[in-house]
Amino acid sequence: MTQADGMAAMTKIINTLMQRPDSVPFREPVDWRGLGLYDYPQVIAKPMDLTTVKQTIERQGYKSVNDCADDIRLIWNNCKKYNQDGSDFYNLADGFSKRFEERFSKVKAENPALDEEELTHAPDLEEKTRFSHNIYRIKQEELGVLVEKLDAKCPDAIDKSTSDDEIEINIDQIDPRTFHDLDRYVRQCLSQSNPKKKKAAGGAEPKAKKQKA
Repeated sequence: MTQADGMAAMTKIINTLMQRPDSVPFREPVDWRGLGLYDYPQVIAKPMDLTTVKQTIERQGYKSVNDCADDIRLIWNNCKKYNQDGSDFYNLADGFSKRFEERFSKVKAENPALDEEELTHAPDLEEKTRFSHNIYRIKQEELGVLVEKLDAKCPDAIDKSTSDDEIEINIDQIDPRTFHDLDRYVRQCLSQSNPKKKKAAGGAEPKAKKQKA
């Protein structure tokens, strides 16, 4: 699959999502002034919408298909970040996120090189922030699995000098491949359920150390 083929596939996914009647909140930039959401610029660092992604594709503004996918994911993540967990908008974004990942997985299946690219690129601040937020939302047993995976693949990222009831994770110390592997695991956990914040196995609560800008 060439870059052009990949972007054509992404455009097709976007068009499919935009054709849904319930995609209205994601089609255009959020009119936060008109809606009176005056704190929106403070909460959302990088606004994103489907039309903006489509226009960026048209002007060849993405270096890779995965960069395009990251912007599409940002649409759902922004909505879930701004709106309360369990609200109508939060659930709507969660549903679109699952639909997108299902369609994007088919694109990646046709080009395995995309998976390798996704696993080796250094995570940006937005990805780290999302991961830091999401690890508090998976189930207790899933947190235990995550900590075991991290300890096996990147033990330096776990601060074991903290107290017994807290595990501190230094996200900046996680290598790109391990980070994306864990991020994918967390997103898979969240796609299966929408749990509240839990403690890790044994009562230890993971604490993600704030990453550097």
